Amino acid sequence: MKVSLNWLNEYVKINLSAQELSHRLTMAGLEVESIDTVKGDKVFELEITPNRADCLSIIGLAREVSAMLNKSLKVPTIKKTPQVKNKISITIEDKKACLQYVGFLVENITVGKTPTGMSNHLSSLGLRSINNIVDITNFCLMELGQPLHAFDYDKLSGGKIIVRRAKKGESIVTLDDVERKLDPSILVIADAKRPVAIAGVMGGKDSQVTSQTKNILLESAYFDPILIRHTSRKLALSSDSSYRFERGVDQQNVLPTANRALALILENAKGKMVSFSDARVSKKKALQKNVSITLDQINSYLGAQISSAKIKSILTKLDFKLKETKKNSYQITPPSFRPDIKQEVDIIEEIARIIGYDQLPEALPLINATNMKENVRRQKRNLLKRTLVGQGLKEIITFAMVNQSMLDKSNYDGIKGIEVCNPITQDHAMMRPSLFSSMMSVVQTNINKGQRKLSFFETGKTYTKNKEEEVLCLLISEETNSDWRDQKRGYRNYFDLTGKINEIFDCLSLQGVTYEVKNYRNLEEGQSAQINWDGKSIGFVGKVAGEVLNNWGIKAGRFYCAEINVENILSRSLKEKSFVPLCEYPAVSRDVSIAVNKDVSFDKVKAVVVKNGTKLLSNFRFVEEYLGEKIENDKRGLMFSVTYQSSNKTLREEDVNVIHEKVLKALVVDLDVIIR
Repeated sequence: MKVSLNWLNEYVKINLSAQELSHRLTMAGLEVESIDTVKGDKVFELEITPNRADCLSIIGLAREVSAMLNKSLKVPTIKKTPQVKNKISITIEDKKACLQYVGFLVENITVGKTPTGMSNHLSSLGLRSINNIVDITNFCLMELGQPLHAFDYDKLSGGKIIVRRAKKGESIVTLDDVERKLDPSILVIADAKRPVAIAGVMGGKDSQVTSQTKNILLESAYFDPILIRHTSRKLALSSDSSYRFERGVDQQNVLPTANRALALILENAKGKMVSFSDARVSKKKALQKNVSITLDQINSYLGAQISSAKIKSILTKLDFKLKETKKNSYQITPPSFRPDIKQEVDIIEEIARIIGYDQLPEALPLINATNMKENVRRQKRNLLKRTLVGQGLKEIITFAMVNQSMLDKSNYDGIKGIEVCNPITQDHAMMRPSLFSSMMSVVQTNINKGQRKLSFFETGKTYTKNKEEEVLCLLISEETNSDWRDQKRGYRNYFDLTGKINEIFDCLSLQGVTYEVKNYRNLEEGQSAQINWDGKSIGFVGKVAGEVLNNWGIKAGRFYCAEINVENILSRSLKEKSFVPLCEYPAVSRDVSIAVNKDVSFDKVKAVVVKNGTKLLSNFRFVEEYLGEKIENDKRGLMFSVTYQSSNKTLREEDVNVIHEKVLKALVVDLDVIIR
């Protein structure tokens, strides 16, 4: 938003330098980004927050400066609408999208040069002069913040105005000479035959005012902000009008701004107003909510001693209506252009802004000590993250929004994300139903940049069927950084990843995680498993399918990935850990090599060993898997190590043999294994 200091001075006398005014505006929440000099005039570039649509006008900012400097505000006198009998044919078909549409028909105008003062004001804001009619609509837009548009009335078929949705297949050539395709989601201003403007965004070239124009129809309206924002984004078309309509104009300013423009047109372009219509969905004015507040509340929040007279002066200059119900207690009614004022803190903020945040005293608030329970989810999440970082994984954070292409490339054709109604970009068109696709996009980026040794994890939300759940995703590459202590190059596999998952459950003091062989479309067949815990499936783990890697254009490396639903895990109370003294007695380890059917999971082997190993079994460790010539095709070789240890005596060889033979016999009987 650009503001001319010379133009501002016409409404409030400012006795500050441009730099001093810039500081005061910034301290009032109206940040000045830059100050330029245009033909001797100082022009401010302001960053206006979305809730302050009232400051998207010269008079709106003059009102703010008037309150800040305690100066009187001089606004132009706006005459009432002249009385005429004739009515313009205006029909509002979409009554939710357009609440009011004002039209003036002015005949026998003279289109010509714009008055110098007006054109200078517009040029200082970067608007080029076109002709007196168009410049007046732009002048009133900048002055009062209400968009206007002038049609060449003789180019309107049937002399009618219809506010409706565009029909399928319709198009319009806008004032920027671009033909734009329309659809029923777009609101248009139409005559009896065709659209003549995109409502709230831009007029049509066929009905624009030119030097040959004799009769004009002056438009002022109120359009739904959300609809205008949607239209502007969809057409990739933004204008000074759409910028204001998107943020919400003041409906009570629709007719006064039209009257202001009408007076300037009659003064500078002559002509005569012969017809007038004010089409409204409702004649009732929207009532502003009253806010009750006391002087003590204000001073308590601000940590200051502000007088009642100062508060009354500030609010009155901001056009608030203030009624003192009893001493130092007020009932305040915000003006129609401040719909963002809804509660006591909003009033307090207004007072603080105008005084200046830098002028308020500095003091630390008094905070009573309270015994707050630590958030269990946060506590467990942080512990989970520390455990993964300790295992050498790096945390990544990706967008919660994805697109259908990412899901398709990840072989997620069975899962659909929740579509975003008004996406910022097509790449963020839906809420993600899984973290896997986001993880693959990160892998693709790293591989393209030459990084092949990857170890990542992410915790985040997934969204399916209106259900929001927290999920953990892990990914490691087969290739890893070699340790100087290793004699061979480092490689990782499926078991490295399941080991990290087991470590997560151990750190959270949770038992019972198992892996059940199951195929997934995004993982290699025969190298994937379902993760089970607490009697139900909570995710998957396995080698990323080559088809998925090809879909993502990843031509180097192999990767292992796991996705775990941790919603219930994080909700469980964290068990306190207690110290167990180190065992004083020596341990006895035995290596076991077996051949087992390929459909028997390692978890089943482990379960049999743990069940029969009695209390003396202190450790169970996987060593390696073997698939080769020395073993049958339908079997695989597994080697693992078991450790026996007693907490109260030194185990003898015969003690260990009895238990170990029991373990081996159980493996043969229960799982039909062959001891190698």
